Amino acid sequence: MTPIYYTLPDNIVEDLLYLKDAEAHHARNVMRLKIGDPLMAVDGVGNAYNCMIEKSSKNELCCKIVSKVRNFGEPMCRITLAAGLSTGYKFDEVIQRCTELGVSRFIPMLTEKSKIKIENDNRIKTRLNRWSKVAAASMKQTRRSYLPVIEPIVDFQSALKMVRDIPGRIVFDPTYGKNGLDSISFSPEDKQTCLFIGPESGFSADEIKDAEEQGCHVVTLGKRVLRTENASPAAVAIIMNLFCELR
Repeated sequence: MTPIYYTLPDNIVEDLLYLKDAEAHHARNVMRLKIGDPLMAVDGVGNAYNCMIEKSSKNELCCKIVSKVRNFGEPMCRITLAAGLSTGYKFDEVIQRCTELGVSRFIPMLTEKSKIKIENDNRIKTRLNRWSKVAAASMKQTRRSYLPVIEPIVDFQSALKMVRDIPGRIVFDPTYGKNGLDSISFSPEDKQTCLFIGPESGFSADEIKDAEEQGCHVVTLGKRVLRTENASPAAVAIIMNLFCELR
Protein backbone atom coordinates (compact mmCIF):
# COMPACT_ATOMS: atom_id res chain seq x y z
CA MET A 1 0.00 0.00 0.00
CA THR A 2 1.49 3.32 -1.06
CA PRO A 3 1.91 6.02 1.61
CA ILE A 4 -0.27 9.11 1.84
CA TYR A 5 1.31 12.55 1.82
CA TYR A 6 0.18 15.69 3.61
CA THR A 7 0.10 19.19 2.20
CA LEU A 8 -1.46 22.41 3.44
CA PRO A 9 -4.60 23.68 1.65
CA ASP A 10 -2.59 26.75 0.58
CA ASN A 11 -0.38 24.42 -1.48
CA ILE A 12 -3.31 23.46 -3.72
CA VAL A 13 -3.89 25.84 -6.62
CA GLU A 14 -6.70 24.98 -9.04
CA ASP A 15 -5.76 21.54 -10.44
CA LEU A 16 -2.20 21.51 -9.09
CA LEU A 17 -1.00 20.20 -5.73
CA TYR A 18 2.46 20.89 -4.33
CA LEU A 19 4.37 18.70 -1.89
CA LYS A 20 7.11 20.59 -0.10
CA ASP A 21 10.21 19.98 2.02
CA ALA A 22 10.03 16.74 4.08
CA GLU A 23 7.01 15.38 2.19
CA ALA A 24 8.66 16.01 -1.18
CA HIS A 25 11.92 14.50 0.10
CA HIS A 26 10.17 11.31 1.23
CA ALA A 27 8.30 10.89 -2.05
CA ARG A 28 11.34 11.53 -4.24
CA ASN A 29 14.27 10.11 -2.26
CA VAL A 30 12.71 7.42 -0.05
CA MET A 31 9.88 6.10 -2.23
CA ARG A 32 11.80 6.93 -5.43
CA LEU A 33 8.73 8.41 -7.11
CA LYS A 34 9.39 10.18 -10.39
CA ILE A 35 7.60 12.25 -13.00
CA GLY A 36 4.52 10.40 -14.24
CA ASP A 37 4.06 8.33 -11.06
CA PRO A 38 0.74 8.47 -9.17
CA LEU A 39 0.44 9.43 -5.51
CA MET A 40 -2.25 10.35 -3.00
CA ALA A 41 -2.16 13.42 -0.75
CA VAL A 42 -4.48 14.81 1.91
CA ASP A 43 -4.96 18.42 2.97
CA GLY A 44 -5.90 17.94 6.63
CA VAL A 45 -9.38 19.44 6.16
CA GLY A 46 -11.11 16.32 4.89
CA ASN A 47 -9.98 16.05 1.26
CA ALA A 48 -7.86 13.41 -0.44
CA TYR A 49 -6.37 13.89 -3.91
CA ASN A 50 -5.28 11.31 -6.44
CA CYS A 51 -2.44 12.95 -8.33
CA MET A 52 0.20 12.46 -11.00
CA ILE A 53 3.68 13.94 -10.55
CA GLU A 54 4.36 16.58 -13.23
CA LYS A 55 7.51 18.36 -12.03
CA SER A 56 10.22 17.62 -9.49
CA SER A 57 12.75 19.94 -7.86
CA LYS A 58 14.97 19.78 -4.78
CA ASN A 59 12.36 20.89 -2.24
CA GLU A 60 9.10 20.53 -4.13
CA LEU A 61 6.96 18.21 -6.21
CA CYS A 62 4.28 19.62 -8.49
CA CYS A 63 1.41 17.18 -8.99
CA LYS A 64 -1.58 17.23 -11.34
CA ILE A 65 -4.84 16.48 -9.50
CA VAL A 66 -6.71 13.64 -11.19
CA SER A 67 -9.58 13.24 -8.73
CA LYS A 68 -10.72 14.43 -5.31
CA VAL A 69 -12.40 12.44 -2.53
CA ARG A 70 -14.24 14.23 0.28
CA ASN A 71 -14.09 12.89 3.88
CA PHE A 72 -11.64 10.20 2.82
CA GLY A 73 -11.04 7.72 5.66
CA GLU A 74 -13.12 9.71 8.15
CA PRO A 75 -15.66 8.32 10.64
CA MET A 76 -19.24 9.56 10.60
CA CYS A 77 -19.12 10.43 14.31
CA ARG A 78 -17.09 13.34 15.67
CA ILE A 79 -15.29 12.62 18.94
CA THR A 80 -13.67 15.29 21.09
CA LEU A 81 -11.21 13.92 23.65
CA ALA A 82 -10.45 16.05 26.70
CA ALA A 83 -7.55 14.35 28.47
CA GLY A 84 -5.62 15.27 31.59
CA LEU A 85 -1.91 15.86 31.09
CA SER A 86 0.51 13.47 32.76
CA THR A 87 4.26 13.26 33.21
CA GLY A 88 6.58 12.25 30.38
CA TYR A 89 5.38 11.81 26.82
CA LYS A 90 2.10 10.06 27.64
CA PHE A 91 -0.02 12.66 25.88
CA ASP A 92 2.00 12.05 22.72
CA GLU A 93 0.85 8.43 22.91
CA VAL A 94 -2.74 9.53 23.50
CA ILE A 95 -2.69 11.73 20.39
CA GLN A 96 -1.03 9.04 18.28
CA ARG A 97 -3.39 6.22 19.19
CA CYS A 98 -6.58 8.27 19.30
CA THR A 99 -5.88 10.00 15.98
CA GLU A 100 -5.50 6.53 14.49
CA LEU A 101 -8.89 5.59 15.97
CA GLY A 102 -10.61 8.66 14.49
CA VAL A 103 -10.70 11.42 17.13
CA SER A 104 -11.32 14.81 15.51
CA ARG A 105 -10.43 17.16 18.38
CA PHE A 106 -8.14 17.07 21.41
CA ILE A 107 -8.38 19.27 24.51
CA PRO A 108 -5.29 18.88 26.75
CA MET A 109 -6.18 19.65 30.37
CA LEU A 110 -4.33 20.56 33.54
CA THR A 111 -6.62 19.17 36.24
CA GLU A 112 -6.44 19.43 40.02
CA LYS A 113 -4.53 16.14 40.22
CA SER A 114 -2.20 16.72 37.27
CA LYS A 115 1.38 16.17 38.37
CA ILE A 116 2.99 18.55 35.89
CA LYS A 117 3.24 22.30 35.59
CA ILE A 118 3.81 24.30 32.43
CA GLU A 119 5.10 27.68 33.47
CA ASN A 120 6.03 29.51 30.28
CA ASP A 121 4.70 30.11 26.78
CA ASN A 122 7.75 28.61 25.05
CA ARG A 123 7.19 25.22 26.66
CA ILE A 124 3.50 25.34 25.74
CA LYS A 125 4.33 26.23 22.13
CA THR A 126 6.91 23.42 21.96
CA ARG A 127 4.40 20.86 23.20
CA LEU A 128 1.65 22.01 20.83
CA ASN A 129 4.03 21.88 17.85
CA ARG A 130 5.17 18.38 18.79
CA TRP A 131 1.61 17.16 19.27
CA SER A 132 0.62 18.57 15.87
CA LYS A 133 3.44 16.62 14.21
CA VAL A 134 2.39 13.43 16.02
CA ALA A 135 -1.20 13.92 14.85
CA ALA A 136 -0.12 14.55 11.25
CA ALA A 137 2.00 11.39 11.18
CA SER A 138 -0.88 9.34 12.62
CA MET A 139 -3.33 10.85 10.14
CA LYS A 140 -1.16 9.67 7.25
CA GLN A 141 -0.48 6.28 8.87
CA THR A 142 -4.18 5.46 9.11
CA ARG A 143 -5.08 7.05 5.76
CA ARG A 144 -7.31 9.77 7.14
CA SER A 145 -7.86 13.14 5.48
CA TYR A 146 -8.73 15.29 8.50
CA LEU A 147 -6.00 16.58 10.82
CA PRO A 148 -7.41 16.66 14.36
CA VAL A 149 -7.68 20.03 16.07
CA ILE A 150 -5.44 20.34 19.13
CA GLU A 151 -6.75 23.05 21.41
CA PRO A 152 -4.60 25.13 23.79
CA ILE A 153 -3.96 23.68 27.25
CA VAL A 154 -6.82 24.58 29.62
CA ASP A 155 -8.13 23.67 33.06
CA PHE A 156 -11.03 21.28 33.61
CA GLN A 157 -13.68 23.98 34.08
CA SER A 158 -12.63 25.69 30.84
CA ALA A 159 -12.82 22.38 28.99
CA LEU A 160 -16.37 21.86 30.25
CA LYS A 161 -17.36 25.27 28.85
CA MET A 162 -15.71 24.54 25.50
CA VAL A 163 -17.87 21.45 24.91
CA ARG A 164 -21.15 22.48 26.54
CA ASP A 165 -22.94 22.42 23.16
CA ILE A 166 -21.95 18.80 22.46
CA PRO A 167 -24.93 16.59 23.39
CA GLY A 168 -23.05 13.48 24.56
CA ARG A 169 -20.45 14.28 27.25
CA ILE A 170 -18.97 11.40 29.19
CA VAL A 171 -16.51 11.48 32.08
CA PHE A 172 -14.58 8.26 32.69
CA ASP A 173 -13.35 7.81 36.24
CA PRO A 174 -12.55 4.58 38.15
CA THR A 175 -13.39 6.11 41.54
CA TYR A 176 -16.58 8.07 40.95
CA GLY A 177 -18.00 6.15 37.99
CA LYS A 178 -20.55 3.70 39.40
CA ASN A 179 -21.97 2.38 36.13
CA GLY A 180 -20.62 1.44 32.72
CA LEU A 181 -21.40 2.82 29.29
CA ASP A 182 -24.40 0.50 29.05
CA SER A 183 -26.17 2.86 31.47
CA ILE A 184 -26.21 5.57 28.77
CA SER A 185 -28.69 5.62 25.90
CA PHE A 186 -27.04 6.45 22.58
CA SER A 187 -29.09 7.70 19.64
CA PRO A 188 -28.03 6.62 16.12
CA GLU A 189 -28.57 10.24 15.04
CA ASP A 190 -26.25 11.58 17.74
CA LYS A 191 -22.92 11.73 15.95
CA GLN A 192 -21.04 14.01 18.36
CA THR A 193 -19.62 13.17 21.75
CA CYS A 194 -16.94 14.38 24.13
CA LEU A 195 -14.94 12.04 26.34
CA PHE A 196 -13.13 13.19 29.49
CA ILE A 197 -10.17 11.16 30.74
CA GLY A 198 -8.23 12.22 33.83
CA PRO A 199 -4.49 12.08 34.58
CA GLU A 200 -2.85 9.28 36.62
CA SER A 201 -4.82 10.05 39.80
CA GLY A 202 -8.14 10.70 38.09
CA PHE A 203 -10.45 13.63 38.71
CA SER A 204 -11.12 15.35 42.02
CA ALA A 205 -14.49 15.24 43.78
CA ASP A 206 -15.07 18.91 42.93
CA GLU A 207 -14.37 18.30 39.24
CA ILE A 208 -16.79 15.37 39.17
CA LYS A 209 -19.43 17.56 40.84
CA ASP A 210 -18.88 20.32 38.26
CA ALA A 211 -19.19 17.79 35.43
CA GLU A 212 -22.44 16.35 36.76
CA GLU A 213 -23.89 19.83 37.24
CA GLN A 214 -23.07 20.51 33.58
CA GLY A 215 -25.04 17.42 32.53
CA CYS A 216 -22.12 15.03 31.93
CA HIS A 217 -22.44 11.29 32.46
CA VAL A 218 -19.87 9.87 34.89
CA VAL A 219 -19.05 6.23 34.16
CA THR A 220 -16.32 3.64 34.58
CA LEU A 221 -14.39 1.61 32.01
CA GLY A 222 -14.78 -1.51 34.12
CA LYS A 223 -13.16 -3.25 37.07
CA ARG A 224 -9.59 -2.75 35.91
CA VAL A 225 -7.83 0.59 36.38
CA LEU A 226 -6.04 1.54 33.16
CA ARG A 227 -3.05 3.79 32.71
CA THR A 228 -4.10 7.19 31.41
CA GLU A 229 -2.39 6.60 28.04
CA ASN A 230 -4.38 3.36 27.68
CA ALA A 231 -7.71 4.61 29.05
CA SER A 232 -8.09 7.21 26.29
CA PRO A 233 -7.78 4.85 23.28
CA ALA A 234 -9.87 2.22 25.11
CA ALA A 235 -12.71 4.70 25.64
CA VAL A 236 -12.48 5.99 22.06
CA ALA A 237 -12.52 2.46 20.63
CA ILE A 238 -15.62 1.55 22.65
CA ILE A 239 -17.47 4.66 21.47
CA MET A 240 -16.42 4.10 17.86
CA ASN A 241 -17.73 0.55 18.07
CA LEU A 242 -21.05 1.77 19.49
CA PHE A 243 -21.36 4.02 16.45
CA CYS A 244 -20.54 1.05 14.18
CA GLU A 245 -17.25 2.60 13.03
CA LEU A 246 -15.10 -0.49 13.75
CA ARG A 247 -17.24 -3.03 11.92
